[in-house]
Parts: sequence; structure tokens; C-alpha cells
Amino acid sequence: MTSRVVLARPIRALRRLLDLAFLGLALVVVVALVLARGVPLTGRSTFVVSGPSMEPAIYQGSAIVVDPVDPGALRVGDVVSLRVGPEQAIFTHRIVRIVERPDGLWLETKGDANEAPDPALVPAASVIGRVGLTISAIGYVIAAVSTSSGLLLVGGLAGVFLAVVLVLEGAEAEASRRREPGALVLPERA
Repeated sequence: MTSRVVLARPIRALRRLLDLAFLGLALVVVVALVLARGVPLTGRSTFVVSGPSMEPAIYQGSAIVVDPVDPGALRVGDVVSLRVGPEQAIFTHRIVRIVERPDGLWLETKGDANEAPDPALVPAASVIGRVGLTISAIGYVIAAVSTSSGLLLVGGLAGVFLAVVLVLEGAEAEASRRREPGALVLPERA
């Protein structure tokens, strides 16, 4: 059986790159889980922005952390998340005008990317809170780990990284065992 010599350095570099990719994936998933599950325990809310109406201030796919706010503390220019309509839809827009009515404060809102303000005033009582933190793109990860298929995808990706890293570590160990510094001996296929 003949063998061919493959340099260990590229394999070691690939293994280290995969180690970093695995750690990066793990870090992103942990941040997503903290935003989705931990932040609400502090009295704040986390939402995933599903549309482009607030670009470029808040991009689609971002996660936003919304701090509770007293309606009297709202100001023009605040970016707020509101719950409105019969379906209680949640959206996030900027306050462009505050109107005092006999029945309380009402808000005119507008998405930064929209040409015109939203078609109707909304009561200030509909405000969930003011946007306090925006993290671009992490909303996609939150959405993924919120479904069983997304969780399987992320877990599968992590599993692939780990499997390849283990194979590469085994190959490096074999080279060390054979005392061939700087080289990895792999069996040649016939």
C-alpha cells in the first residue's frame, strides 16, 4: 500500500477556521436566545423587523429591543413599536407628530423609507415601547431558532462543523503518532 504525503499546515488552518466558524455560530445562537428569551424577563420586548419600512435606520431582519415608555414621555422623532388594528398587528415606525385630543394623545407615525405618514393616527396607549437597541440581521437567527425546522438546521450545521473538525483532528493526531513532523500521511486510493 503506497501513501501520499499531504502537508499538515493547510489541514490545521482549515480546522482552526472551522473551530472559529463553530464558535461564531454558537455565539450568534446564544445572543439570539438571550434576546428572544432573556430580554423579556427584564420587562422589555424583543421583536424581529419583518419589513423594510424603517430602512436605513433599522434594516429588515434586525432584532429590536423595545423599552416600556409612558405615553406622556413620547416625543416627535422617537421610534416606537405599536400594537394596532383588529388583529393587534405590531409595527415599528417613527413618531412624526403628536396630537392632543379630548380622549388623550394620538400619534402620527411614518416609516423612514415610506414617502407619506401612516394613513391613520393611533392612540398613544397603543405604544408597546420605544426602540432602545437594534441588532442587524440577528432577527433571522431568532426566527430560525423559534421553529423546529430552523432549530434542526442550526443544530445540523453545528454537527457538520464538529464532525469535520473531529476528522481533521484525527488526521493531525495520526501524523503526530507517525512522527512525521509537518506532514500528514493519508492512504492513497487505488
